[in-house]
Amino acid sequence: MLRILLVRDTEADVSDLLEKLSSAGVEVTVADKIERAAEADTVLIYTTPARVSRWASCDIRVPFMYLLDFDENVVVTCPHGCLEKPPGTEEIKACMDFIIRRLVLEEERYRELFENINTCVAVYEAVDDGEDFLFTDFNRAAEETERIKREDVLGKRVTEVFLGVEEFGLLDVLRRVYMTGNPEHYPLTEYRDERISGWRENFVYRLPSGEVVAVYEDRSKEKQLQEELKEKEKLYRTIFENTGAATTIVDEDTTIILANREFERLSGYSGDEIEGKKSWTEFVVDEDLERMTEYHKIRRRDPRLAPRRYTFRFQNRHGEVRHMQMIVGMIPGTTKSVTSMVDITEIKEAEENLRRSLSEKELLLREVHHRVKNNLQIISSLLNLQSLGTEGKEVRDVLMESQGRIKVMAMIHEHLYRSESLASINFRDYVERLVEDIIISHGSSIRKVIEVDDIKPDIDTAIPLGLIINELVTNSVKYAFPDGTGSVTVRIRSHDDDVSLVVADDGVGLPEDIEPENTDTLGLSLVGILTEQLDGTLTIRRDHGTEFRISFPV
Repeated sequence: MLRILLVRDTEADVSDLLEKLSSAGVEVTVADKIERAAEADTVLIYTTPARVSRWASCDIRVPFMYLLDFDENVVVTCPHGCLEKPPGTEEIKACMDFIIRRLVLEEERYRELFENINTCVAVYEAVDDGEDFLFTDFNRAAEETERIKREDVLGKRVTEVFLGVEEFGLLDVLRRVYMTGNPEHYPLTEYRDERISGWRENFVYRLPSGEVVAVYEDRSKEKQLQEELKEKEKLYRTIFENTGAATTIVDEDTTIILANREFERLSGYSGDEIEGKKSWTEFVVDEDLERMTEYHKIRRRDPRLAPRRYTFRFQNRHGEVRHMQMIVGMIPGTTKSVTSMVDITEIKEAEENLRRSLSEKELLLREVHHRVKNNLQIISSLLNLQSLGTEGKEVRDVLMESQGRIKVMAMIHEHLYRSESLASINFRDYVERLVEDIIISHGSSIRKVIEVDDIKPDIDTAIPLGLIINELVTNSVKYAFPDGTGSVTVRIRSHDDDVSLVVADDGVGLPEDIEPENTDTLGLSLVGILTEQLDGTLTIRRDHGTEFRISFPV
């Protein structure tokens, strides 16, 4: 039945009008004020043409029409939307049809909007004096969210359909809004029952009809993402705090926006004193600041152009300076960087102590080599004096050979203490000098050919190798050139896995019956022994002079 609010703004009798409206199937309520308009489907304002303007400014949110009380001298200038007094039954019915069509149109618009918005809407009617509520409407978004059909909820109690509604807290909100008429926002809360669960945020208000509406959204996915973000933040914060390194996040303007406890301990400041207030430049000594500031700028232009790892000197609030090893990286998609630094002061001090100790040991070792060389030279000089006082040539030759071997070892020690590295010597220079000394000491004029790769053997290799060269070159100088002319070649080649030594001459050649392993001469026997000491192999070629070839592993 159509409900009309008849607002009387004239002293005219309305009894006849009420009878006609009633016969047209209309429920009529008579009032003197417009405030009750929301309780009706339409409003009929009974007034005079002169008073229409006072109603035009009223906020009437339902269809309305004027019933004008004319005297015979008034000219009607606005016939649309008005009924002249006294209206006939047909006029009233036509007016009612117009209003009903308008209401139907409004209902269709409302239903279209109601069903197609993404927001859930549930409409309730109070029962049991507002203690419980029946569903009177339920839109499509609510069906999808609650996974229930509209026809399965309409006319049913909310406590019957949603068993967890009271624990959820919404039922109390519905009761308050129904009783007070004041709208309420019910913040994001988890609903849970045996059938369904999820996070809902509700806005509840009362309609003029007395029905209560809950407009709400399912925020479950958003809440899940929030929880996941919280967990990740907690995880990252745990990692951030427990890396063992002093870690910060730095903004483009050099402000430290986040610092962990290790950085607080290192700097001497609390997090509140650092974060958002301190620049990392305040913790760098002046000598390192320009370099690090340049890195900071370059990194934000192109991170690949700035070093990711470097050292610098850190100064805390008390002026104490520490050596730090730092790793820096940009946070993707931002102009912020994350820095992680470790105190390497003790390592630096240990390195410096080790460097001083090594320098002292190098000096000591050089002194040892120098003294060994001097002692060997003394022995060599004694042998030389001994040979001068000996008349027998054979004995003199033995003494000279021994003197030569001692000089070989003395020269090794001399080269070592003069070398930049105490672990190895420049063997090319050593061989040049050794062969030259042998030729000069025997008063020979034979030609020498030296071809030595750039090898730097250690002392355990250099001494036996030098002794082998000494024995073979001495033999060539003494026995290969009866006429005093010819050449001796010493060639050393370095390969991937081994080294080859060739000592050759173009003299008379070595007799076929002489081999290092079965000779009774000390020199060649010594060559065989020293070759074994080097884990090497020895081959001899006897055509066009003599060639000794020794190969040994590196």
